[in-house]
Amino acid sequence: MKVYKPFGPTIGKTKLSKTIVKKLNNFSDKVIQNKKLSKKLDYDHRLIGSMKQQFSIPRKILKLGLESQIKKAIKDYYLNTINIKVKKIKIERSWIVSQYAGDFNPPHLHRGNISGVGYLKIPSSIRRNEEKDLAGLISFFDGRVSLPRNSPPLVKHRETFKPAVGDFYIFPAFLMHDVHPFRGEGERRCFSFNAFVDA
Repeated sequence: MKVYKPFGPTIGKTKLSKTIVKKLNNFSDKVIQNKKLSKKLDYDHRLIGSMKQQFSIPRKILKLGLESQIKKAIKDYYLNTINIKVKKIKIERSWIVSQYAGDFNPPHLHRGNISGVGYLKIPSSIRRNEEKDLAGLISFFDGRVSLPRNSPPLVKHRETFKPAVGDFYIFPAFLMHDVHPFRGEGERRCFSFNAFVDA
């Protein structure tokens, strides 16, 4: 696992297995094409983003290898950042986000101790650097930026990443982040989760 520490909170980056990416994409395609299933799993009302579609990942799908990969990444994160062996992990929620041109996720944080995002599909306009500025990227930022008195000049408060299929980021649930809208065609698809950790 590669560890980024651009400011106080640490961001971990690892890779999803190709098998997991394929399984989640197959599941997502099935949900998107089935109106009844889309309605049943709809998660939009629980999330802040302005996205085309957001739906929960059922437990049986989580058990197809995703849960074990999330738990391994969390254990690696704790070991690499604060040298602690995790005793227990409970994944509270996990969901898929389908984002299209104009969709965005405003600054927000998550529930639990640890959260993460893994990328499943990326539009060619993002992959080929055809977008402007931060379009299609994810930014993490330290809350001190909103408290100028506690934030001396030259304190780095934002770290931005260009997503690629298979990228998997782990971060503290309290770490603010946002997703910038893009303009190109295609779907920017990812999954996220919230977890409680007993270390």
